[in-house]
Amino acid sequence: MNTLKNITINDKYKVKHFIESTSFCDIYTAQDQDSSQLITLSVYNASKISRDDLDDNGDLREIGFLKLGIEGFPKFMGFGEFSNNMEKYRYIATEFISGESVLDRMKRNGPLNEFDATFVVLRIAEIANNLHSREKPILLNGLSLDNIVFDMSGDSEDIILRNLINARFFEDDFKYKHVDGVLANNLAHECFNDVFTAKTDQFNICALFYQMMHAVSAWHDDEQVNLNNKASIDTHLDNRAYKLKFSDNIDDHLGSFISKALHENSDDRFRNLTDFSSYLKREKLLIAKQTKVSKPKIKVGNGFKDIAGMDDLKNQLQTQVLDVLRKPEHFKKYGVTIPNGMLLYGPPGCGKTFISEKFCEEAAFNFLLVKPSDLSSIYVSGGEEKIGQLFTEAENNSPSVICFDEVDAIMPKRSEDAHQSISARVNEFLAQINKCSDRGIFIIATTNKPDLIDSAMLRTGRLEIQMYVPPPDIIAREKLFELYLKNRYSEVDINCKELAKLTEGIVASDVEFIVNQSSHKAAMLDVRISMNIIKEVLSSFKPSVSKEIIDAYQKEHLSFQNTDEKPGRTPIGF
Repeated sequence: MNTLKNITINDKYKVKHFIESTSFCDIYTAQDQDSSQLITLSVYNASKISRDDLDDNGDLREIGFLKLGIEGFPKFMGFGEFSNNMEKYRYIATEFISGESVLDRMKRNGPLNEFDATFVVLRIAEIANNLHSREKPILLNGLSLDNIVFDMSGDSEDIILRNLINARFFEDDFKYKHVDGVLANNLAHECFNDVFTAKTDQFNICALFYQMMHAVSAWHDDEQVNLNNKASIDTHLDNRAYKLKFSDNIDDHLGSFISKALHENSDDRFRNLTDFSSYLKREKLLIAKQTKVSKPKIKVGNGFKDIAGMDDLKNQLQTQVLDVLRKPEHFKKYGVTIPNGMLLYGPPGCGKTFISEKFCEEAAFNFLLVKPSDLSSIYVSGGEEKIGQLFTEAENNSPSVICFDEVDAIMPKRSEDAHQSISARVNEFLAQINKCSDRGIFIIATTNKPDLIDSAMLRTGRLEIQMYVPPPDIIAREKLFELYLKNRYSEVDINCKELAKLTEGIVASDVEFIVNQSSHKAAMLDVRISMNIIKEVLSSFKPSVSKEIIDAYQKEHLSFQNTDEKPGRTPIGF
């Protein structure tokens, strides 16, 4: 229903842009004609609104909840109804949210990693817990991934819940047939008996957690479920008797956590969302099993030849780091200090982890990639022994490179409010990393959020080299298109130089996504990938990282050029 662009609703709101369709409304940006303020409009086709979604006054129930000014809900601006092209609509106006839904982010980048998914779920649990604790308790009664929005308007991302058409007061009568836009697998077992409680919200939130990390819902049979057919529901619930399947990066504790929150019997779930959050943060453990640290292995490959463009960065890595690491005695003769570690930082999707892997191939050193999940969690107590084992393995197999991916999750800032186990683990990392080059170990750390890293990590003798990884320039984009189109069933006249001009501001992962989408579209039409098909994909493509975010990274980076720098160290300033 994206036909409303440029119309003015009730002489009040001028519709500017269509954002997206959810399962029950279309979302637009609009301008308030009185204040010129940008707002978000959720527009509902009046003929498709269920009676149970209206209150006693005939207004959408969601309006009443928004008027309460609850933290985590968008700020309410107004509501009303209007007609257009012989159709009647209702709308809710809320403050403009600069961001994207969890569903949209997953469409672009794939499943969320454990730490991003945990961040989202902990925030939802906090919002829901506050709703449950109100004098007149409120239940969410069913969220989907397009209800959850990454709000990027502040200094750091936050989570906002929107289009809460299923929310009800606990005392309200609510039936599962009233639930809108929620996958069957994301509803608790008791919902199908028309029972909705705080523990059904817990089930729903954890089911979304599973979906965020696996890109499919638990038990995977949503398309076959007919919620209006008792036999179909019974078959679906029978399928839940099968054990949940988890991806390889889900450890024993997390698997047990999800299984408990999704238990058939509500009494066997967590007592409340406070308890739920404590176990998710690993302040309490269900499984205390320690994970064995893998031994470093030599990374074999083509090295920098696989990196499209980025010649300046590759040259910096070669001259400042690789040459010194390969010829330590030569450089020691000139008093050049052997580098200890480096930080690669910049916008998401620019290939920082990929560059670090190619760096190790170029160096031909033993290599160990460490993700946050490999060290369990920053909340696990007693992790110092595991950290020591990691560095001992690297030293025994030196020369070695340890790459910490998403280092902000592994080595976050310490503060007075930080959990004791966080400070203990960061302290252990500081001790192990300090002058580890003397032990034949070089550290690489990557991050999209350098402002969240403990500043002590960036001192001389630790991550002393800091390099900004920008979005690909036009030459790099051209080479990326050539790389991803290579060996595909495509036309010979695809102009990668023109495609590079058409995609200014996108990141490296976007190029791969565009080519993959074009390949899928060509496969469905049973034709070769063509320039026209790629342009069709580009016409509806939204970059995964906004121009505002990229500009913010670039602004901070450029500001360093005018600062006094310590020898051998480029401060990041975040």
